[in-house]
Amino acid sequence: MPKFPQAYAADRDWFATDGLDFQRYVKLRENWRFSQQRLQEIKTVLAQNKIPPEIATIAVAGSLGRMEAAEVSDCDLLVVLDNNTPTTEKAEPYYDAVWTALAPLKIQKPKTHGTFSKPTTQAQLCDKKNVGAPDEDMRVFAKRLLLLLETQPLFRPDKYAELVASVVDCYAEKYVRDDPRKEWGFLINDLIRYFRSICVNYQWDFQNEHGKWPLRNAKLRHSRLIMYGGLLALLGECSKERQNKVEWLRASLTLTPLERLAHVYAENGDHTFFRVAGYYELFLELLSDAQVRKSLNVEPTGSSYANRYQEIKPYAALKANSDGLVAELVRFFLSRRGSWTERFFEYLLF
Repeated sequence: MPKFPQAYAADRDWFATDGLDFQRYVKLRENWRFSQQRLQEIKTVLAQNKIPPEIATIAVAGSLGRMEAAEVSDCDLLVVLDNNTPTTEKAEPYYDAVWTALAPLKIQKPKTHGTFSKPTTQAQLCDKKNVGAPDEDMRVFAKRLLLLLETQPLFRPDKYAELVASVVDCYAEKYVRDDPRKEWGFLINDLIRYFRSICVNYQWDFQNEHGKWPLRNAKLRHSRLIMYGGLLALLGECSKERQNKVEWLRASLTLTPLERLAHVYAENGDHTFFRVAGYYELFLELLSDAQVRKSLNVEPTGSSYANRYQEIKPYAALKANSDGLVAELVRFFLSRRGSWTERFFEYLLF
């Protein structure tokens, strides 16, 4: 089994040194350091306040979870209650207590109807009767996948580790736990479902909230793509594992999405991860600029989609940048034929 870091990114340096000379990328380093500083501030405030005992753990997702945050970034907190506390209106005081404690940091709260606007429980996230059910709450579905995709613990990391292990077990039971020669079929299917649901949701945004689509599209084709590709690459690499796929995946989840890709590139002797890093460096550089973000939050004059490249210059640059990023990731994944199992590729297509 490869050696993965035991510490989460907030408490260490960039891990995948074999896959990238991290010192060459100014914005990647700046945002990593900024994220570490902000996460330490949040941890300190939470430790100094009396957090309700009903809160089992708190995790961070989004740009802070990925170690890519800048001054313009918000804070996506996943508040998890113990299983004896119902996630109804009665749970709102516990959720509000967290944000009250963080008020001195002047951190922007999540959208009122978004994925992180309400607390959850381990039972809710891992109830086998709900995982994959057609009527499962999409916000619960999103939280479960995001735990594996991009989160880190902020409060009670031991409980966070238990939670992540339980989510992994949801997808391992009757699959790779019983036979490690199998693939993570259940998880691959749910991961693809989640990413495609984001794509469909962004299409809805384009049709109904025109003023937001350039920024959201840029994020979809960069940070959301890396988030998705990072876990997908781990699952592909895990197809080589024939002894204990569950422990392999659990251990790898301390890596950030970008680290996951760098690690898998290096493990396969592919020395072109610098292309991914270069595309991502430009993305972070542009989105760290408040003026660029402002320009991406407006639609072209006259609501003309055809004018997007002429009237939103940063969007034109980001779209071209994302084309290169997507092409590189497609090349890398397809070149793994013969290394990753054919069963893995079957799950990607059928």
